[in-house]
Amino acid sequence: MITLSVFDTLNYIKNIIDTDNNLRNIIVSGEISNFHKHTSGHLYFSLKDDKARINCVMFKSYTTTLRFLPKDGDKVLIKATASVFVSSGQLQLYVSEIKKDGIGDLYIEFEKLKNKLAAQGLFDPAHKKKSPLYPMRLAILCGEKSAALSDIETCLKRRWPLAFYDVYPVLVQGPLSSDDIINTLDRVDEMDYDAIVLARGGGSIEDLWSFNDEKLAQKIFALKTFIVTGIGHEQDYTIADFVADLRAPTPTAAIELITPDIKDIRSLLKTYNERLINSVNKELSLSIKRYDSLSQRPLFKQRYYLTDKQSQSLDYLKVRLYNYQNVFISVKRDLRHLKEMLLKSGMNMTAIQDNRKQIFLNRLNSVIKYKYETEVNRLKRNQILLKAYGVSETLGRGYALVSKDDKIIKDIKEVKTGDILNIRLSKGRLEAIVKDKGEEDEI
Repeated sequence: MITLSVFDTLNYIKNIIDTDNNLRNIIVSGEISNFHKHTSGHLYFSLKDDKARINCVMFKSYTTTLRFLPKDGDKVLIKATASVFVSSGQLQLYVSEIKKDGIGDLYIEFEKLKNKLAAQGLFDPAHKKKSPLYPMRLAILCGEKSAALSDIETCLKRRWPLAFYDVYPVLVQGPLSSDDIINTLDRVDEMDYDAIVLARGGGSIEDLWSFNDEKLAQKIFALKTFIVTGIGHEQDYTIADFVADLRAPTPTAAIELITPDIKDIRSLLKTYNERLINSVNKELSLSIKRYDSLSQRPLFKQRYYLTDKQSQSLDYLKVRLYNYQNVFISVKRDLRHLKEMLLKSGMNMTAIQDNRKQIFLNRLNSVIKYKYETEVNRLKRNQILLKAYGVSETLGRGYALVSKDDKIIKDIKEVKTGDILNIRLSKGRLEAIVKDKGEEDEI
């Protein structure tokens, strides 16, 4: 058994709770009691139902998302993480969001769809298109004659009046609104706009629910055209905002985020214009100085350099050109004469070459015939000699072919007494046994 201090025990319990994913970002419904807003901006209260109560704290950094100030007796739905406050030994909920309980089911459905689409990668920044630098053609989708449209047009005229825009009125609330927005996006996406603005004024979560449609999210994700959303107020977030290439807190902010301010552009152009004028003036000043320097040279101050000397050179070139012309005529005449001589010579040369070719062919035929006859005679002589010295002819003259073990015997030293020899005659074969070896005879 282990003995623990109170602090260690509470820390151990806190660690178990803090590492339990089932107790992170949970949604809890109940009634607020003992509500207190601290001077630090933190909110402290209890959340209770008819069976239990738990302490809650919402730090100031999260209170900016609140659309109402909670009070005792409010039925609410909170998003929180459970943990233990060790100093007091209390289990409490650390709250990040508070919604009125009337929208509890919608909020749960919103969180479920948000997590599903996030897992599919629809919110991934890698898929988001880059905002155009100077959008000149805009498609604006919002409610007809709505305050959002008025704000957008006012902002465009003030900020970027150079842009052309087309307004596509769509339903922004009600059961048919999501399909209407999807169909309009389909048409607009094929019309080569620089950007699409999808906007709506503020409202409750029920009013904005059209923008939490899964099919609409898939359509926004598949768009070829850059799209910015400006839906509701700054604290309002919809699924369409998460999928869009850019989310703006309001319709007016949507225009401000994707368009340059014409005042800045004019200022920039003014700066560029001044730089250009300064650069041209500087280059002009340098050119004038170079001109003044060159104009002082003798070449431009003495007539001799400009006219007389060049006139003299021109006369000299005329004489040379006349002489070259005469030489050209003479050379052309000589070439024509040479061409005629070559043509005549070419005809004679052709006859001579034909005669030489015939003599060569005659000599070649004679040589071939001589070589052929010589080789034929040589072949006949070799055939006669081959026949005269062949084995059959030799055996026919009384000679015999003696062998032992299929080896021809040429020397008496190759046999010994008792060896069996095979003797081939002109007609027939004999088998003999060596009984006596005489002396080697000389032939």
